Amino acid sequence: MGNRLENMVDTKTFQKWLDRVAYDMDTAKAMLQTGQLVYAIFMCQQSLEKCFKALLAYEGKEIVPIHNLRRLAELAMVNQELDEATFVKLDFLSSYYINARYKEGLQQLSKGITEPVVQDFIQFSEGFIAWPCQKMK
Repeated sequence: MGNRLENMVDTKTFQKWLDRVAYDMDTAKAMLQTGQLVYAIFMCQQSLEKCFKALLAYEGKEIVPIHNLRRLAELAMVNQELDEATFVKLDFLSSYYINARYKEGLQQLSKGITEPVVQDFIQFSEGFIAWPCQKMK
């Protein structure tokens, strides 16, 4: 662990990812305020994806172009620290990313996505993001 500083990507790289995390969370909240619930959920996924990528950059690991949050947790080697309830939410957001980008129409995607659901995912995402940010200090 003493070599961490030697192996780390420069602070600028992981800070760039963290800046994107904050921007995406702000966007998720703005989408909630305007009633764009599908995109609020999508931005939660994006913020968590970038959070994992910031952690990978901090550890000096390769940033791979994947979007599956469970897989990113494994690559960041934090999956052992997560409980099943967290994985359920991460998996939902991961599947939502794929469906929102490529598969389903907005009407289908919107089923079951209510303001309270979005508020829950925003709260979950913000809480989750705080955890790896502490690891990077």
